Parts: sequence; structure tokens; C-alpha cells
Amino acid sequence: MLAGSFLLWSMRHRTLAAFPALWASIPCPRSELRLDLVLASGQSFRWREQNPAHWTGVLGNQVWTLTQTEEQIYCTVYRGDKGWVGRPTPEELKTVHQYFQLDVSLAQLYHHWSSVDPHFQEVAHKFQGVRLLQQDPVECLFSFICSSNNNIARITGMVERLCQAFGPQLIQLDDVIYHGFPSLQALAEPSWRCI
Repeated sequence: MLAGSFLLWSMRHRTLAAFPALWASIPCPRSELRLDLVLASGQSFRWREQNPAHWTGVLGNQVWTLTQTEEQIYCTVYRGDKGWVGRPTPEELKTVHQYFQLDVSLAQLYHHWSSVDPHFQEVAHKFQGVRLLQQDPVECLFSFICSSNNNIARITGMVERLCQAFGPQLIQLDDVIYHGFPSLQALAEPSWRCI
């Protein structure tokens, strides 16, 4: 009974409060990364706020949910048919760390930019924690192509339809099916058509 209900629960969008044992954390103050600003900024179009302050998206062909406190980023990964449920491994957490380029000190960059640009100095406090993502180059290129003369909502829909049509299905959480970004080979197939 417990195992069956656990499997059912494991296929739902997770929140940190509901089952903290499946989450791992990365030390990172909000001044270095603001998930709400970065993931909705139009750099990437694969993240959705499925629960308040819990962002779910595809990264490294795995589905993740991220949330944060003032000093930590909390991460959980859904492994689908890979057969085990547990908190993210250190190797999996490296993917998140690299994606957000957490080795780069945003405080040092903001200090430097403020010293050379008076306008930046005026507005920097409003945009603390905004950083560039290190995205997969193919996904970034095709998302950029979709962005021509569009808005974020339309680009998000185009990228999602591209993934649904040509990307591998990764997992279903609640009523949402997540797909990986298609490979160049899948996009080069003769059956490719505008979406």
C-alpha cells in the first residue's frame, strides 16, 4: 500500500514542504540568483511556475523542480523510468550549478558594472540575482530563431510545440507531459514541418 501510493505521489509536481527528503540544496543567496527573475526573463522558454515559487522545467534531458530560500536553491529531479526515486546526486546537481553559472560571482560583476556605469548603479538593486544561463547551444539557437518578432508567451508555445513534435517524452507529472529538446538529427528529418 505504501509503495503504490508513493509511486503515485512521485509522479506529481513536488513541493519542498510536501516531501523534503527528495530535495537537495545548493548554497546560493538570492542576491546571486533569483529564480523568479531569471527563469521568466525570456532567456529560456522551458520553465513554468507549477506551484507557487516552484519552477519545473527540462534541463539536461531531465525534468527538475527548483525553489529557493534566502540562502539556498533547492532541487528535485524526476527520473521517470530510470527506476529509482531519491534526492539529486552530486553529479546531477552539477548540471544545475553549470546551468546557472554559479561559479561566477554576480556580486563582483555588479560592483564592477556599477563602478563604470552610473545608470547600472541606479537600477542594479532592482535586479539583484539576474544572471545569464548556460544553455544547450542547439536549444538556445532554435529558441532564438523562434523569437524573431514574437513575445515570450508565443515563443514559449512555439518551443513547447517543437519539443512535443520532435523531442523525446521524458515524464508526465500531474497532467503535464515533459519532453526533451529534439536532437539535430530529429530536426533534420524530412518530415520536419513548421509548427
